Amino acid sequence: AAAVRRTARGMPISPPLAPARILVLGHRLDAGAVSAAFAARLDRALAVARGAPAAQVLVLGGQVGGGNESEAEAGRGWLVARGLDPTRIGIETRSRHTLENLAHLRAEAPAGGPEAMVTSRAHLHRALLMARGLGLQPMPVAAEAAARVSLGAILSEGFLVQWYLVGRGLSRLLRRRRWLERIS
Repeated sequence: AAAVRRTARGMPISPPLAPARILVLGHRLDAGAVSAAFAARLDRALAVARGAPAAQVLVLGGQVGGGNESEAEAGRGWLVARGLDPTRIGIETRSRHTLENLAHLRAEAPAGGPEAMVTSRAHLHRALLMARGLGLQPMPVAAEAAARVSLGAILSEGFLVQWYLVGRGLSRLLRRRRWLERIS
């Protein structure tokens, strides 16, 4: 939990250099609509995209809550409604969670230059850990301007980080190549 807190507090709200692509990690929809957390991510991605007019935006996220629209489709609609050119927006709709988001990205849409990854402050530590485990090197960008993160979010993410690390460790210890291929 301490690492999650440090990462959450220390991340910038803009990438150190202009990205070729801006990755926006999805978030569970709220009754079929973009949630407040997802809106914060999309809003930050929109600001980064406006500062980097040549960058493509890739919204990641599948259908998680049983609705008709994926997180990525809802995110694309949100961005288009706020004036982002739809030709700049790609979507990845098959994923159900962060690790799948990043694994599908690596397999289907390799980077063509520096990438910025936008997500919530509490989520950044786990997202970066997984991205780097998959050989990706995105520049982290925090969705929220304020560095405050609730204790509940820190503890929840801390648990998920430990779950990922234990799974990775067991996969290595047991020499489960197929398991490792899915997470690294």
